[in-house]
Amino acid sequence: MPEPTILLRRARERFHTEAPGRITHHCFSFGDHYDPHNVSFASLMVCNDDHLAASAGYPDHPHRGVDIVTWMLSGSLVHADSDGNRGVIHRGEVQRMSAGSGIVHTERNDAYRISVESAPSPAHFVQMWLRSDKPDAPPSYEQRGLDLDDLAGGWVPVASGRDGGGLISIGSAGSAMWVTQLAPGVARMLPEDDHLHVYIGAGSVQLEGVGLLETGDSVRISGRAPLKISGRSTAEILAWTMTS
Repeated sequence: MPEPTILLRRARERFHTEAPGRITHHCFSFGDHYDPHNVSFASLMVCNDDHLAASAGYPDHPHRGVDIVTWMLSGSLVHADSDGNRGVIHRGEVQRMSAGSGIVHTERNDAYRISVESAPSPAHFVQMWLRSDKPDAPPSYEQRGLDLDDLAGGWVPVASGRDGGGLISIGSAGSAMWVTQLAPGVARMLPEDDHLHVYIGAGSVQLEGVGLLETGDSVRISGRAPLKISGRSTAEILAWTMTS
């Protein structure tokens, strides 16, 4: 079996986009930022780390042929789309919008405007886009929550293209997203597949064969390899497994 290929991308190497009330760091080429050698990885096309101030957001914009998965790291995000779907996602919730044949949606950090129990606060989330297996299918939407304590016990499959494989389903049959938390000194094995994308959402870890990884760092692994990841500080890790 050939040795796996490992590519490390540091947080400081990412493109970033700034606008009033928001800043986004991009793991891949996005919008006006283009690098022909960094367009996508397997079925994963986008991995954006977004910070939105209160009242900031993205006005109506279209999507087509992609599945968009959003994982909240803090705060909340309001979603509305042209299919009539409405939702607010909070910390510990995952959302999937399959754009299919075409949809227009808006995302804003203004949940506090519709709940007297909320207060204005920043929103921080990671949004990931995957190529859909059926790009012309009707658009659809789903969101689910989980017990965050479960993340400390192992890898939790929060999105999957395999039947019954995750909290939410996605339209990329060979892909699955896993999330875990590591306390300092706690170690576990990475998931394995033909392709693996690891993103450090928060904290710092030690990855076998790579070294120290910190918030915003990412690693792309092509080829299956049993690699151990260990917490240096309290960390939250997002991993996509993708079959060729």
